[in-house]
Amino acid sequence: MFKSARKCHSLIVLLFLVVMLVQTSRADTVNSTAKEVMPAFLSEVVGLDLTKYNITNEGYGFTYPSEYGGKVKEENLSFDLISSEGIIRVMGMFLDGFIWGIFVDAPTKGSMFFKHQPSTSALDESQNILQRYKIFADNYGFDTSHIDSALILLNNATSAPSANDDLHLFNNIIGFVPSVTTAGNVKQETTQTGVSWIYTEKGVDMPNKCLKTDFGANELHFADTWNLFTVGSFSVVSEEEVKQIAFDAANKYNLTLVGENDTLIVAEKPGWSRTSIVLNMVPGEIYNDELSKKIGIVSGGNATRDPMALYPLWETVLYFSERVGSVYGIAVGVWGDTTEIAYITPYGYLDAPPQDPDTTASPDTSADETEENPAEQTEPSSTQTENTTKLESSNPPSSIYLIAGIAVTAIAVAVAAVALKKRRK
Repeated sequence: MFKSARKCHSLIVLLFLVVMLVQTSRADTVNSTAKEVMPAFLSEVVGLDLTKYNITNEGYGFTYPSEYGGKVKEENLSFDLISSEGIIRVMGMFLDGFIWGIFVDAPTKGSMFFKHQPSTSALDESQNILQRYKIFADNYGFDTSHIDSALILLNNATSAPSANDDLHLFNNIIGFVPSVTTAGNVKQETTQTGVSWIYTEKGVDMPNKCLKTDFGANELHFADTWNLFTVGSFSVVSEEEVKQIAFDAANKYNLTLVGENDTLIVAEKPGWSRTSIVLNMVPGEIYNDELSKKIGIVSGGNATRDPMALYPLWETVLYFSERVGSVYGIAVGVWGDTTEIAYITPYGYLDAPPQDPDTTASPDTSADETEENPAEQTEPSSTQTENTTKLESSNPPSSIYLIAGIAVTAIAVAVAAVALKKRRK
């Protein structure tokens, strides 16, 4: 029997791999602060009648985070709108004045005061919000060409036939029929609760460049990060070439486990069964902040990258033919512009479930994963990478935590994360 995994390290891996896909920003013309923009947005875009509310519990702070190269002013603002009908809680994050995410929580009881009556349809209300936002953005110096494209694509969206009380939509509006439509460099994705417009080029989605409205969880969520990034480069290697690079690195990887009494055990890799792979476009500086340098999880390689540009990162998982404790395989990241290894780490779960979760039917793993049988594993060499983890007991609890969520593209907007996946074959 073996002890539990080295949880602190594993949780840092998970959090860091999520953070690495978080949106950043660039601003050229916007000088207004969040304290000025937020109330104006609530009044002019959302349409709230702020004369009917008292603003209380204001909180504000700003930093220049190292993961953005110290070049971006990140502002966080929150307050409550109080009226006779209840409390509306508002929170926002701004990067150099651009809207990284605004969240407006409807009161649990009571109504909201609007300057004009909002639509009962999420489709119509999204259109109203975008039209008002275009005027708002023009006044604050934003480029609005992507808003025009979004409004055109919105004509292809469809309202749900009726309300779904289980969704708890903001202001009890009726949601969407899920769909995907692409025109030019814009991909429109509708879910039951909202709609997003994602920048796409050369067949690669870039969800960091995104415009979004969502009405789920009794909350209005709006974000516009479209103009905050440039594209740094595209991948110079194919998917098949990346698979070989990842497989060669995984073969040389020395998986060291910690057993009873903290004894170190060099585990024999049981061979390979299949591979999953996804190409993401990630911010250039996100791996070069102080946390990354300290814990050394992800390497930026030898390239000099613009912190406000997006670069290709191939993320692969090579699965073992059988589980080794709570480890299912080896995760390898490969920079598509330089072919350098960005990271290599065990892939698994802190508390392994009774069956392989990647073979169970779920939205995370389905027929869109690439399955293959790599060549037989070579013998470890003296140049192997050292890593230590702990094996799990044979009867783990049902709750599980990912050690490394490599095959999932996570885009975090303020405090919410929205999973946007793209697996390639």
